[in-house]
Amino acid sequence: MVEMAQLVVVRVRGTVNTRYDVRKTLELLKLRRLYSATIVPKDSYYLGMLNLAKDHITWGEIDFETAKRLFVERGRTVEGKRVDESVAKAEGFEDLDRMISSVVDGATKLNQLKKVKQYFNLSPPKGGFKRSTKKPFNAGGVLGENRQIISLVSRMI
Repeated sequence: MVEMAQLVVVRVRGTVNTRYDVRKTLELLKLRRLYSATIVPKDSYYLGMLNLAKDHITWGEIDFETAKRLFVERGRTVEGKRVDESVAKAEGFEDLDRMISSVVDGATKLNQLKKVKQYFNLSPPKGGFKRSTKKPFNAGGVLGENRQIISLVSRMI
């Protein structure tokens, strides 16, 4: 089994007046709408994409509990139904926890799951953004690599 950290990526800005290559990258990441999220592997290929679109997204490492909440509360199948045990069995896993841990561990990519949508539609964070959505994380904002991503995502679920 491959032990690789997974990143949760959340789109926090729209695409008005955005360069074509950034829009295309957001589309390839399946982040077509504001406040949509996805889970991607932490490798050089995806980090290059994230750095290109860093002015529109925020990302950080995801843990199992947050991933489980994402799948159960915001995960949808291709038909639009909620993700549950039956979906996990249809994907070839014993139960939902095994499917989620496989995605979080990096053994299975989100795009390898045929019945589950590759993105999660979230709501704006309860209590609002605590930091600016126009500045990078290091300058007092939320954009780019975010060390407080878990609290942000949990407020958006």
